[in-house]
Amino acid sequence: MKSKRLKRLTDTLSGEGRLPYCISSLINIQYLTGFQGTAACLIVNEGESFFISDSRYEEYARSILPRSLEFVLQTSTLAHSIREVMKRLDSRRLFLEEHSLTLSSYLLLKKELRGITLKPGGDAVNHLRLTKDDNEIAALKKAAAITDRCVSHLLSMIRPGITEWDVAVEIEYFYRTNGCRKTSFDSIVASGSNSSMPHYTTSPTKRIQRGDILLIDMGCVYDSYNSDLTRTIFVNSIEPEFKRIYEIVRQAQEKAIDRARPGVLTGTLDGMARDHITQAGYGDAFGHSLGHGVGLEVHELPAVRSAGDVRLRKNMVITIEPGIYLPERGGVRIEDMVLITPHGCEVLTRSSKKMTVV
Repeated sequence: MKSKRLKRLTDTLSGEGRLPYCISSLINIQYLTGFQGTAACLIVNEGESFFISDSRYEEYARSILPRSLEFVLQTSTLAHSIREVMKRLDSRRLFLEEHSLTLSSYLLLKKELRGITLKPGGDAVNHLRLTKDDNEIAALKKAAAITDRCVSHLLSMIRPGITEWDVAVEIEYFYRTNGCRKTSFDSIVASGSNSSMPHYTTSPTKRIQRGDILLIDMGCVYDSYNSDLTRTIFVNSIEPEFKRIYEIVRQAQEKAIDRARPGVLTGTLDGMARDHITQAGYGDAFGHSLGHGVGLEVHELPAVRSAGDVRLRKNMVITIEPGIYLPERGGVRIEDMVLITPHGCEVLTRSSKKMTVV
């Protein structure tokens, strides 16, 4: 599978005249090779490609690398190893992956690789990752299923008096005892007025009270792939306005899900949900984009936003997560992972979206 990905990448870059090509993103290197260390560089070329890393990873890397890759042991600086590879390729031009390369890294390479022209190479691997293969989809479905089970578990333990932190710790414990390496991100557990902040930082001391809104945004990493789900529940009771807001958000999400299919622009999808919320009188209270891609990273391409010009394709996996937030009062968000299918979509996260009071 990894060899097929490398071949697809090489064929794409060759056709666009962007070889040799240097990949510095560790996530992209993992996607192409399976390597999960903290130090590596990949130089892709037609006919021969090179994997650079240091002695800490030599045995591990050699054991997993596709046969099409030659391991190069880094004994000095990374630039020195790249220069040696470029000599072997007899090339004085190197295309650089753009998205993850910092300015300081670029300036260092430019200084140490004198005589080699460094050129912007775009982000070919990120674009390959837009659509998922069967193995990736299987891992994403498993991550989503574990997250759904975690939601059910939480509904049995949430009660007035426990802290937001108690819930966040329970999420992490559940994931780790159900085959997950870690959470996709620090879980957001926002109670009461805290739920008005879309990316709130969970409090170690804030106790959940009767009458609170409780917004929980969470995800796990299973076999390197992420899940992402948000549910908003109510503790003992619901204010009439937030009962209405919940239904508006749920309907907005359903409209977007119903429209999700190959060929639809990400901006169109965002507009479906945003227009519904605006028509209900809460347009100013929905500030963030509708969603994002999910895969090896919990936030990756495509961005599902109002100006989005990416057309959905079969086997893309995105989130759809509209919300309404009233400062100092509370907020509601509902988020699901959605797989684009040949004629529509499949919702991967299946936890109930019925208004829930615990």
